[in-house]
Amino acid sequence: MKTGKFSRRSALAAGLSGLLLPQIAWPQPTERELEGGIGGTGIVGVLTEFGSLIVSGNRVQTDGQTRFSDGFGVMAQSDLRVGDSLTVEAAGPKEALVARRVHVTYPLVGTISGLSQTGGLTVNGVSVRAPGGWAGLSVGDRVAVSGLWRGQEVIASRIAPTERTDDLISGDVAQAFTSIRVGPVRLRGRGIAGLPDGSFASATGQFDPESGRFRVTDLTNTRFVGAAGALTRLSIEGFLAPTRAAPGYRISGLGHSFERRLDLSPYAQGRVLFNGGYTGRFAAETALVLPAGRSERRRVLRNLAAG
Repeated sequence: MKTGKFSRRSALAAGLSGLLLPQIAWPQPTERELEGGIGGTGIVGVLTEFGSLIVSGNRVQTDGQTRFSDGFGVMAQSDLRVGDSLTVEAAGPKEALVARRVHVTYPLVGTISGLSQTGGLTVNGVSVRAPGGWAGLSVGDRVAVSGLWRGQEVIASRIAPTERTDDLISGDVAQAFTSIRVGPVRLRGRGIAGLPDGSFASATGQFDPESGRFRVTDLTNTRFVGAAGALTRLSIEGFLAPTRAAPGYRISGLGHSFERRLDLSPYAQGRVLFNGGYTGRFAAETALVLPAGRSERRRVLRNLAAG
């Protein structure tokens, strides 16, 4: 079992303990892998701040070749905002990552159909927890929700007004009998029948609040597109959700499975940053339980990026 920079030095600098995942051992990486000569890094999490991009404790540079997009098409780097939920494909070693693709992966874009007194709201039939509250928002407003899935709900990191008329939902695919869902929402439309259970899908179309179904007009079923070449590392911020397949958990909304031998039960209740190798399955090597409070979590992730 190996100990890397993340699990010791960076985590301690952040003021927390980095935990090696139990009951697993991986071969040492080759010299070329250590130099960043092979493969890319896939990063999923929330944009913490600028000065390069800090996402899930990673500092990522951009250059003239970096592509920026969201679920509706091409966007400019200047359109990014702190709190956006990002999928990043980056090349280079950990200390000098350069983004080849930065994609704003909204879990939800749609109309607010309900507000709760506890600070939550409902978009596309999905419960959204808004830690900052929903002041200034009203039922009927069109919004783009950034954040992370936690089971069947979304923990928002940013809720922004939008002029988009198409709805969007993205996350894990769940199949049950003839039903295909993302989160709690049933999908309808061409192309969904071939979606594998547990895979990632991003669908645009229209949500029908009467039936609770999402009519798909356009569908993407890949989170990573190979912009930085074949990925050999992942850095993922998220919440675990139980699954029948080994190792018994997956990261909500990610669409990629863990290596089967991992013991993830100690991390089932919190918001966790996982880092490790990727060979078609996520061979996570370290797990860092993140603070629930936004300001403290931001401090921890900033320290990780600096370390």
